[in-house]
Amino acid sequence: MKNTEKILSEKIKNICNNYKGSPTGGYISGDGPIPCDILFIGEAPGKTEVEQGKPFVGMAGKTFEKYLNLINLERKMVRITNSCFFRPIKIKKGKNGRETVSNRTPKISEIKLFSDILNEEIRLVNPKIIITLGNTPLKIFTKFSSIGECHGNIYFNKKLKKYIFPMYHPSALTYNRNENFKAMYKTDWIKLKDILNNPRSF
Repeated sequence: MKNTEKILSEKIKNICNNYKGSPTGGYISGDGPIPCDILFIGEAPGKTEVEQGKPFVGMAGKTFEKYLNLINLERKMVRITNSCFFRPIKIKKGKNGRETVSNRTPKISEIKLFSDILNEEIRLVNPKIIITLGNTPLKIFTKFSSIGECHGNIYFNKKLKKYIFPMYHPSALTYNRNENFKAMYKTDWIKLKDILNNPRSF
């Protein structure tokens, strides 16, 4: 499906090159087989992702792969993509005049720029289950407003006719270092493993 990847990439490139809104810092497309039974959808790429041209390769990506391996999956077995395909950034000038660049949450308008492409990717990938990582993709595919309300449970999206499994974004482990949160995060992955091992459950 290399041709499919190329078409999606060209559409993403076209949107990114013509975007005149808030600052952005490069872009990427999805990664993994097409079609694929398992599709993970994150928020937006960061600095490392843009540099390497792949989603989830930075610090959060290392956490993601660790838990992926925990449930006997490898990157090459899943498709990984984003809700927003460019890196949303904010630029600050310090007192010495030096600029610092950091990530920001994509705006709703920026996510909508890519909604047709994301829907096309889902159609082409045709997954049996979509795992949303964090609040941004959660709000696209469910009626929940916060991951805390619904993580670790499976839902059916009637419009897409797909099952959705919301999870915390792996970067949440960077900010929530307490043992209770880590245990809960691991439990959600074990729940996902049980669902994947029992196709009749979805």
